[in-house]
Amino acid sequence: MCVISAGADGKDIQCNTHQCHIFGGGFLKKRIPALAAAAVLALSSCSASVEELLSPPRLDGEQTEIYSALRKFTSGDIIFKYPRSGQYRSAFVVTDLDDEPTDEAIVFYEVPNVSDGSSLRMNFLDKQDGKWVSVYDFAASGSEVDSVRFEDLGSGSTMIIVTYLMQSTSDRYTSVMTYSGGVPEELMSVRNIFMDVFDTDGNGCGEMFVISNERPTGSAWSHIYGTRDGKFGEIGFTPLNSGFAGIKDVFCGITGGMHTVFVDYTFSDGTFGTDAVVAGNGYYYLSPALDPDVTMRVSNSYTPYIPCMDVDSDGEIEIPRSVPFPGFEEMPAAEQINMTEWYSLTRNATAGSLKYRSFAGTKGDYIFLFPDNWLGVTAAVSISEGTVVFNRYDNISGIMGEELLRLYGTADGGTDRFDSGEYRYLGRSDSTGYSYYAVISDSSFAPTDEELEKLFIIR
Repeated sequence: MCVISAGADGKDIQCNTHQCHIFGGGFLKKRIPALAAAAVLALSSCSASVEELLSPPRLDGEQTEIYSALRKFTSGDIIFKYPRSGQYRSAFVVTDLDDEPTDEAIVFYEVPNVSDGSSLRMNFLDKQDGKWVSVYDFAASGSEVDSVRFEDLGSGSTMIIVTYLMQSTSDRYTSVMTYSGGVPEELMSVRNIFMDVFDTDGNGCGEMFVISNERPTGSAWSHIYGTRDGKFGEIGFTPLNSGFAGIKDVFCGITGGMHTVFVDYTFSDGTFGTDAVVAGNGYYYLSPALDPDVTMRVSNSYTPYIPCMDVDSDGEIEIPRSVPFPGFEEMPAAEQINMTEWYSLTRNATAGSLKYRSFAGTKGDYIFLFPDNWLGVTAAVSISEGTVVFNRYDNISGIMGEELLRLYGTADGGTDRFDSGEYRYLGRSDSTGYSYYAVISDSSFAPTDEELEKLFIIR
């Protein structure tokens, strides 16, 4: 189903299938007979009215000029193609590509009924004597435009990065181009399952971080592209732990004093793991401290997915791992209540050490770091009451002992019952709308108010 409407700013025609069909030799100038219009409506399966179908796209003045210049070049039917993600979501992208006084324009479009596989097109337009002119047109490398972005990547000039979706596969295709003198030049293209731009080595310039999945061998690799000695190309690559099913999160941070790209991935059984690609001394390497066993974590109704993060706000990233609480080790994975252990990387991110143990709220909106004197605890969770109870646990006897702490969570509108002085207010999560309270026991192992304020972290 395709619903055609003007853009929110009244400028660009929009369509929830990311494409809009522009008929014949430009805007429709003649009335279509009623029966023909009805046939068009039925065949298009669009919920637009006949009047909307007869109306031209509402482009602004500059877009109209660009469209007219493009129509002179194509002289046939075209379908605008809209990037599906990123900052630029219009089929018309107007920006300065070559540092000349005037802007350039890029238009993504499709030529219908093309059988040679080159229906998706990318057209460059420039101003000549104050008028837009199509200067270059070529076939793009996919079936849909995923994103377009403009980055320096250390070269001192604008690079055009376009990522395309590949038909009938989860892979994508990323092309890096420069533009000068009315001619785009493709510097490289790479098939991938992930691409983003980070300052991977802390030199103040962005690099392109790419993850590829080699299907014949089942191996996965990270590739880093940037500018070195004035030349753009691959400046590093590392293998990743193979066998993962997909990418969950990728971001750049500091660990062990080293600039590192963290890759959180998923396995087909629903578990998660993390790789760390470290930049040091001009090259990149995979941290040997991490492997799927070290970073393995699960998710169920008691245990949310937890990504790598700076859990204690010290400026360095910690890597999580889930471990069943005592007493839950032999239960099915779906019924286990898990603590989250947090590891820091040391010695140039080549070694790991356990930094914290914690409980992550079932909604994923808070983390409670255990006090240092909690050598072993077990938790009983009451989902219906939103209550988590922590008890002292004897690792030798396996017996649960005195209560240490109770945490309560309630949605907006349910906070009245916590107004008494028995409950300590911990804060409210903006992401879930839940407010949290605690009852601290009189045990010598219970955290103090001051400790709880530091250890209870709302995300």
